[in-house]
Amino acid sequence: MNLSKYDPTRKTVGAIYCDAQKKGADPVENGDLTRELQKSLVDDLNETIKSNPFDDRPFYITIHESKDLQMNRMIRRRVLVSLYRPYPEDDTVVFYTDPKLNMTKYCWCLPHWSEMDNILNNQQSFHPDLVADIYAWKTNNLKHFGFGEHEGKPFDTLKNRDRIVGKENPRVVLTT
Repeated sequence: MNLSKYDPTRKTVGAIYCDAQKKGADPVENGDLTRELQKSLVDDLNETIKSNPFDDRPFYITIHESKDLQMNRMIRRRVLVSLYRPYPEDDTVVFYTDPKLNMTKYCWCLPHWSEMDNILNNQQSFHPDLVADIYAWKTNNLKHFGFGEHEGKPFDTLKNRDRIVGKENPRVVLTT
C-alpha cells in the first residue's frame, strides 16, 4: 500500500507525509526552516559529490526546490546530476564539480520566475550578481551562463563565470 514504483521497499513521499500528519508531528517553526534547509542542502551536495556518479568525470549538480501544493508543510528538493552544463532554468541552483581536482564551483542560483520582477524592482536589496543573472535569464542571454552558440545551437564554452565555493568574495559559501 502506497509503495514507490521505483523502489518497492520504500513508501511514497505522500504516504510518509500522511503518516507524519496522523502522528501529530511537530511543525517546523519558520525560524528553524532556513537553517534546516541550508544544512540539508550542504549534506545533499556533499553526498552527491562523494557519489562520483560519472567515474571521476567532471559533472554538474542541479538543485531544484519547490513548495508542494498538495502537501502544504513540505518543501520538495530534487538533486539532479549531468555530464553537461544544464540549461539555465528558474528556481534552480547549479554547481560544477570535478572529483579528480576535488573542486566545486558555484554556477548560478535563479529564483522562481514569479519572484524575478520583485527583485528587479528592488535591486538595491539584492546582490548585483543575482540581479545580473535575472536580467540574463529574462533576455535569454546564454553567454552570461557560460554557453556559446554554433549554428544557432547553444553549447558549453567552458569559459564561464563559475566561482570556486568558499573562495574570496563568493556568491555562496557552503558550511555545515
